[in-house]
Amino acid sequence: MPLHKLSTTPVQHCELCHSNHFTQVAAKDRDGQPLRTMLCEDCGLVFSDPRPNTNQIDDFYREGYRVAYKQAWQPRLKHTYRAGKVAQERMRHLVPLLAPESSVLDFGSGGGELVFILRELGHEARGIEPNIGYAEYSRDVLGIPVQIGGFAEAQVEPRSLDLVTLFHVAEHLEHPVGAFRQASQWLREGGLLYVEVPNVESQCIWPSSRFHQAHLYNFNAATLAQAGRRAGLQVVTTFTSEDGGNVTAIFENTETCTEAASEPLPGNATRVSHILRKHTALAHAVTPHPYVRPLQKLRRQWNERQAIAHFTDGKSLLQCLAREIQRPNRHAIHPTPTVKLAQV
Repeated sequence: MPLHKLSTTPVQHCELCHSNHFTQVAAKDRDGQPLRTMLCEDCGLVFSDPRPNTNQIDDFYREGYRVAYKQAWQPRLKHTYRAGKVAQERMRHLVPLLAPESSVLDFGSGGGELVFILRELGHEARGIEPNIGYAEYSRDVLGIPVQIGGFAEAQVEPRSLDLVTLFHVAEHLEHPVGAFRQASQWLREGGLLYVEVPNVESQCIWPSSRFHQAHLYNFNAATLAQAGRRAGLQVVTTFTSEDGGNVTAIFENTETCTEAASEPLPGNATRVSHILRKHTALAHAVTPHPYVRPLQKLRRQWNERQAIAHFTDGKSLLQCLAREIQRPNRHAIHPTPTVKLAQV
């Protein structure tokens, strides 16, 4: 059953600042279905209210999510190629953070493409994926270690990891601060948590496409950074993707960093509200995005058909993609030249 039909649990207080002062910013999701989206007036966090309960969320991601959004129980070859190309791009940002043979956990590992490529490059990588079909594909077809489940079922040795990655996961979680806190316990001193989420301030999509049922939270750089601080992590940097569609935060696990208090983020709610209001359909229509993005999509689809014609299985395809990745020396942490810093 779609999540919006299960959304009956009201939100009592903000995940970040514990405020109960909310303003509605949308009433429908990107498919025109009912979805009440709220803005916390004290910190600027955007979230769905009401929402499904814990068991309903777990059931949806265990069996329904991939079928609902990919129309497939397990990834087809085209899905593996798409996710493999995304993994290549993600590696461009991860490689500078990794020493040889680093221990990495990719939470929400999907079909296992990033974990596979990391292992091909010599790292001790594994995944955790709540969806049964995609996790079984990772293990049975790609031959990589992937646990099935969520944070509640995760079996990870404390202080055993150099890097934990959450790519487009935090927005789906019932309690992202708690998840970040749990991830910090898996990290060694100096270990990193790398989190990428959709940017609620994005201007590259139609305004009506901003919210959808599977995203319980919508972050900007300030609220994402604050979620890490609330979990007792130190913010290393935040940055947005080149098109502004995604925002990333890198956190470090340090003994000296303590959990931040539940407090407002002055000015952030005003900032988010202003951006949402001014991003109208008319304003979007006079930008290049509505015209460039369809052309980019067509080009990607053409390249995809050409590429997968040379492969019959996902494993050999990913091995080829892994060989294309450079292996530069480890250097200081900073955003790559193709991204721009976001204000925290």
